[in-house]
Amino acid sequence: MTPDPPTLLGYSTVIFLLLGIHFILTEFSGRRWSRMAWYGAPFFLGAVSGLFSTVHAVLPGLWGFRLSALFMIMAFGAAWQAMRIILGYPQRVFPVLLACIAFFVLSALAGPTGLFRVLSTAFRLSALAILHVLGIQDLRHATQIRTPARRNLEKLLTLYAGFYFLLVALVVWMPAPLGAAPATIWAVASYNFLTVIEVALFALGMIAIPWEQLAFQQQELILQDPLSGGGNRRAFQAWLENDGKNCAHEALLMVDIDHFKNINDVHGHAIGDQIIIAMGRVCKNLLYPTTTLFRIGGDEFVVVFQCGSVDEMLATAQRLRNAFSAETHVIGEEGITATLSIGAALCPGTGISRTDLLARADNALYAAKQTGRDRVVHFAHEENPSPPDISDTSPPCP
Repeated sequence: MTPDPPTLLGYSTVIFLLLGIHFILTEFSGRRWSRMAWYGAPFFLGAVSGLFSTVHAVLPGLWGFRLSALFMIMAFGAAWQAMRIILGYPQRVFPVLLACIAFFVLSALAGPTGLFRVLSTAFRLSALAILHVLGIQDLRHATQIRTPARRNLEKLLTLYAGFYFLLVALVVWMPAPLGAAPATIWAVASYNFLTVIEVALFALGMIAIPWEQLAFQQQELILQDPLSGGGNRRAFQAWLENDGKNCAHEALLMVDIDHFKNINDVHGHAIGDQIIIAMGRVCKNLLYPTTTLFRIGGDEFVVVFQCGSVDEMLATAQRLRNAFSAETHVIGEEGITATLSIGAALCPGTGISRTDLLARADNALYAAKQTGRDRVVHFAHEENPSPPDISDTSPPCP
């Protein structure tokens, strides 16, 4: 059975219209007019493109095909804008308009055959490929969490970008609409099928990405301490349970704010909250970008970071201790004297479990409290420590 191109294009046009109506109705309830317009635009423009290709009575001759190709470029450009809105980026309409104007001029000069026919077709395919590449870049550089839908959409765009670049290289030999050679039924059917598949998968991505982002944000809120900005006790427990392998080159600091209950009793809980916030701010500004902070109690924290030596770990702990004291000294009208007791443990070269590493840091923290507070104590170990040696690496409290 030979496929009928007008029938296939007619089905595609209906599919595009239905998808456009879906996104219009989805966004209409929220009265988000700009988003509603951009979400529906790719599909309505694709439907207009299909209309020019299907109903030749609308505009017979070459102009119908020219406008069909033009609206298809506009549809892909609008899809790029819709994706940027989903990712939180502003629209970039000018490059799309420039590409559409350039193609319109080239296609107006082109006939059924000849050099301008090849140039206009190559430009159309190149524009579609570049729009895919721009979408890939936005997906990779977006600051939101890389959800599964985002990764799958990136793979889809990469596949189609490669396909369009391949068509550019073969433009002289491939039949229209895949190239500049005379059209064939199989070429029209193949192009229509591939376009419908991409549009359907792109629409699924538009639906899935916002929902996945919302789910990840809610998960982050569940696992985040609202004051320090670090992970809460639940997140810390998940970190401990994710202990399939022994730690390697990992330092763990058990941190306790000295006399925190007394600070709350004397200065009030509002000041206490500011001190917790200061702890999170100091860790964020001072420590490594890969540092993980957990608040596991009212005044207890765990700081984890990659570290290659004991000296580096102790220097980091001392910087944290000093910076925290300086940061909290300006809190309140009279200033607060808040200090830290820190127990430090470094994962040995042979590797130990995170639970064992935590126990070593906890022992060191206990020693820091017992020997006067406001200091860093290091759990010094050998390959097989028996018994473990706990050494104080901070100057005595004044």
